[in-house]
Amino acid sequence: MARPWRIEYEGAFYHLLSRGNEKRDIFIDDDDRRMFLETLGEMVERFAIDIFAYVLMNNHYHLLIRTQRANLTKAMHWFGVTYTTRFNYQHSRSGHLFQGRYKSILVENDAYLMQLSYYIHNNPLRAGIVVDFKALTDYAFSGHRLLAGAGECSWQDDAYVLGCFGKSAANARKAASRPA
Repeated sequence: MARPWRIEYEGAFYHLLSRGNEKRDIFIDDDDRRMFLETLGEMVERFAIDIFAYVLMNNHYHLLIRTQRANLTKAMHWFGVTYTTRFNYQHSRSGHLFQGRYKSILVENDAYLMQLSYYIHNNPLRAGIVVDFKALTDYAFSGHRLLAGAGECSWQDDAYVLGCFGKSAANARKAASRPA
């Protein structure tokens, strides 16, 4: 059976996710998570990608992105190969890191984008990595920190998601820092 085509166009929003091969961890330690985020930042610059939400879990990741050019496949191929090569080198291993192709789901409206941002950023809470909503702001490997005004990230675009709240950035940050 042939693989389904990916829908790609300028300005498209996507929910992207990928899991470790055989559901194994794709991060051994926080250095791996930092290397993943650095690689993600390189992808943003190299392929003109906007990242609005992200979270790194032990065996998978979620991204909410927008492509400025119709280049999702090229960008994600580069990202997957680059991170896997770096991870394998770091841990003296070889072979696949990710289970098959990444999944991409087209995001078609702002209401879904807001729900998706909430879903992505609350993953550590649902998985028990953090104990309560307040601790979610302290989780270093999620874009929630920037939206809540508690972190910095040079490549994450927070203005669009915060603007979806229809309030000023300060009020939107306040809303993003408490449970819905």
